[in-house]
Amino acid sequence: MTYAILFIGLLLVLGHIFSSLFEKTRLPDVLPLMVLGMLMGPVLHLVDPQAFGQAGQIFTTLALIVVLFKSGLEFRILSLRGAVGQGLLLTTVCFALVTLVIAFLAQELLKVPQIYAFIIGVIVADNSTAIISPLLAKLQVSKTSKTILFLEANLTGVYSIVLAIALLSAASHGETLTAAILVSDVIKSFAIGIVFALAAGVFWMSILNRVRRLENAISLTFAFVLLVYSVSGIIGGDGAIATLAFGVVAGNMRLIKRLRLPRLDFRNLLTLNNGEKVFFEEVEFIFKTLFFVYMGICMRIGRLDLVAIGFILTAAKFIFRAPVVNYCLSKDLSREDCSAVLAMCPNGLVSAVLAAMIASQLPDGSVVQDVIYAVIFFSVIGSNLMSFRIEKGGLKWLSDSFFRRHTGPQALPPESK
Repeated sequence: MTYAILFIGLLLVLGHIFSSLFEKTRLPDVLPLMVLGMLMGPVLHLVDPQAFGQAGQIFTTLALIVVLFKSGLEFRILSLRGAVGQGLLLTTVCFALVTLVIAFLAQELLKVPQIYAFIIGVIVADNSTAIISPLLAKLQVSKTSKTILFLEANLTGVYSIVLAIALLSAASHGETLTAAILVSDVIKSFAIGIVFALAAGVFWMSILNRVRRLENAISLTFAFVLLVYSVSGIIGGDGAIATLAFGVVAGNMRLIKRLRLPRLDFRNLLTLNNGEKVFFEEVEFIFKTLFFVYMGICMRIGRLDLVAIGFILTAAKFIFRAPVVNYCLSKDLSREDCSAVLAMCPNGLVSAVLAAMIASQLPDGSVVQDVIYAVIFFSVIGSNLMSFRIEKGGLKWLSDSFFRRHTGPQALPPESK
């Protein structure tokens, strides 16, 4: 036990070191964490994934709750208003196309049921804001492109979570994917979860001022998030969707306060303060660090066929993203901007947690998990390498080949900055 605690402490220290290196070198911190986990697990066999037992499932569920709430908290409803054009178009078309292509390839290559293939598709179609943000900081791209990319990353996270949970719920029935299943049980549980989350969000924000007077109250919002997830499931709702919706309510409280409904006054509702937001960032950091190591431990790198399929799916994601970027973005954007938007599609923590959840709840779900883990690994490397080449001006051939219709002003070369 002492060594286990020592190991966790060392992992968190390494997590901070890798995160700091990420900001300076753009080497994604998730890669060394995954490699460390792979060394401990499938390479040196120091840790057996089966040893985690029920604790592993509890850890995965807690990580999912944190990811869901943070995704909702960072989602800004008003951002849709300013991006109804090309940003929303790019996000929706790209997500739909990548999902369909990946689902087709997954079914053909893995010979899995159709619903499993679509689960893989909606998870692979996600993009990670946490990985994109530091990469973009090094690139000379327009403010418009940055806004589009952050909007896309936030929206795809929501799309992936909602659809993956819906498909998982349908698959758990052991029936074929039909509209009747989704309309009846899935939509019902979603509706209960969302309504409960909205009521819970308004209630919590109305008493938040009193809660803050309690000693050590900064963690009570996190405790309430756990209650929202659990109670929603108990009353027949979907706990994951409820948690996501609760995060959306908490993150958009300034908008909700403007609402004027009969017998309801939202003007006295509070928002989370900076200290509470920082607390959730720290909680997310801890879970991210430990989860990517856990992910590496659970990877079955001996299944080279699944690793190869993960590489193929990653390549397909980048390839089919290119025409969507070309035709959905305005011709006024530069070719360099288009190349940057093309490159920024790595998978991250949301994909990893969803894959682990699928593995724990579906028969043969470990195949889905292994493929998604490989996609995360390759997509992070791919986005990182492409952003590095774009920064050095080494992908001009790509810009000129795929984005000829774009005539916007060219970005300054790195040496001119």
